[in-house]
Amino acid sequence: MADASEKEFLGSKRSKIWTYLVLALALVVGVIVANFAISNPDTAKHGIKSIAGLPSWAFPFVLLLLGAALFAIGLKVESDWPEGIGAGLIGAAALLGEILIGWRKFYLGGLWVVPMVLPLVIFLILLLYGMSRSR
Repeated sequence: MADASEKEFLGSKRSKIWTYLVLALALVVGVIVANFAISNPDTAKHGIKSIAGLPSWAFPFVLLLLGAALFAIGLKVESDWPEGIGAGLIGAAALLGEILIGWRKFYLGGLWVVPMVLPLVIFLILLLYGMSRSR
């Protein structure tokens, strides 16, 4: 009986495929956006002002709020993809926040990899929490 519940946490086979497809698509879009933001930091910093007339911190904040809302909704529904997308958006907001603040301010102990790993750690912690708490 324990084996059946372990295999059914994502739902049916079709649900699993859609969940992983949506998460993979979100991950690919996130990597493309992060690559653009890292390769063009000035455009990433000042581009949101020209798009929406908002301050540069507004876009990561909106991503954070949207991700938190999706994550909370995902905890209440059976499907796991809202949690994954919400966790991804929160991780993306952390990445964009780091870019806006400045990468070098996050070099803890001289480790240049910390700013790159921090959003991934946030994403994985939220995803693990969501999988343990989802219905």
